[in-house]
Amino acid sequence: LLPQTRSIPIRFRFALLFMQRLASRLSPSVVRLNRAVPSTSILNSSSLPPPALTTDTKRNFTWMSKNARPVSSTPPTPPPTSPPTSSPTSSPTLESEDVYPGAISRCQWEGAGPFDSYNLPQHTYLPSHSRKKRVLVLCTGGTLTMAPDSTKDGGLAPVEGALTEWMSNMRELQQDEMPEIKVHEYSPLLDSSDMGPCDWARIAVDISKNYLYFDGFVVLTGTDTMAYTASALSFMLENLGKPVIFTGSQIPLCEAYNDARRNLIMSLIFASRDTVNEVGVFFHDRLLRANRSTKINTDRLLAFDSPNMEPLANIGITIDENEHLFLPQPKGRLRVHSEMDTRLMTVRLVPGFDDSVIKYAVENPDTNMKALVLQLYGAGNMPSNKSSFIQVLEAAREREILVVATTQCLTGSVMLGHYAVGHALKEAGVVSAYDMTVEATCCKLAYLFGREDLTSYEVKRLMGVSLRGEMTTDSQSSSPPFTEKIAGMTFTQNRGRKV
Repeated sequence: LLPQTRSIPIRFRFALLFMQRLASRLSPSVVRLNRAVPSTSILNSSSLPPPALTTDTKRNFTWMSKNARPVSSTPPTPPPTSPPTSSPTSSPTLESEDVYPGAISRCQWEGAGPFDSYNLPQHTYLPSHSRKKRVLVLCTGGTLTMAPDSTKDGGLAPVEGALTEWMSNMRELQQDEMPEIKVHEYSPLLDSSDMGPCDWARIAVDISKNYLYFDGFVVLTGTDTMAYTASALSFMLENLGKPVIFTGSQIPLCEAYNDARRNLIMSLIFASRDTVNEVGVFFHDRLLRANRSTKINTDRLLAFDSPNMEPLANIGITIDENEHLFLPQPKGRLRVHSEMDTRLMTVRLVPGFDDSVIKYAVENPDTNMKALVLQLYGAGNMPSNKSSFIQVLEAAREREILVVATTQCLTGSVMLGHYAVGHALKEAGVVSAYDMTVEATCCKLAYLFGREDLTSYEVKRLMGVSLRGEMTTDSQSSSPPFTEKIAGMTFTQNRGRKV
């Protein structure tokens, strides 16, 4: 703002005059450019609404909700308009394609608020703080929904309808900073051990059908196969621009002491965040990338971890987000790939194994196998005296069976070219899975083979490409040990790993 405009060249005065008139229309409190401006601030800071997002110097977040309502400001009241042409009591119906047996028939939510697009007058400005986020909870079953069953001698069993009743009585979910929540429970509720590709596709289709009506999604499932289900969804949902958070619990929600309550609440909070554009797994005190997660414990509350990648966020007194790890916003619309080809086999090598079983599976035409996942020793090693096994792998290549090498170690990566045995594997056509988990490797193979627009060569090539942040490639990983020699001495250079 300038005290006078006479010293400004004539060609700029018209621009300033235009800016002045435009600003005066947008805000009546704007001071004219040709008037003197006092030294104090134009706006009184006490009249500003408090920020909804607080960030400290460490870039750690202490937040409630990015769209929390400021307490010192009142959202503007929209001008009265004529009622919509449709019935005022009608609400949009969200339904999934009935393409798989047992798919949910309908998932409805009751319309009704100033944030509903069909109730808004045309060209009405809608402030961001006047709309609460919407989160859809899809419950498939699991320990979180279980309760003692008298018909089974008091054993735990899923109880239909219990989750909705429990959540309706949770006072935490009624707070203003929490999103609007809609719950759908599948019928019947399934044990996670019974879930497979058809159930994964059903969840993916339901998310796509409700994608435009909700800001995020929470999927409740059992912990036994959660890493498989979450990894599969990360590949099936291409160009995902909203959070899809998987969670469960080790102790049922009905128990007085449980981990289900915090897991559920934090999953709802992350599902309403704008920073998450991927499928994640929240458990205990951390948010993990889904295709990097694996179950590491059966009787501890910290049941999941991502061995080869830092958590996306850690939970303590504050919520610490690792912003540099989040996937960027997609550049295209959401695409759902519901076909998963699971004609693959996983073999974990043990000392003295008999390769005749693998040979039978490879050479038998009835198996019609597409891929063979080998869990090798260390960085991708196998017995060097097993020449017959190398011949089996060469036969698999001739039959266009893709062989992928993973490691039995919890952390680390497969480096086929580091040892002599690794060179033999590469010559036999074996592909490295790098640092992918077994869950991510199998789900990625099923996704790629399920796509009918890819050839065998393209599938093999894409196994070495990070599609959803599921792996660290050679260009991103540190050098293998004992690679640099200086003056007869061997050094290991720690270059750090980029994710």
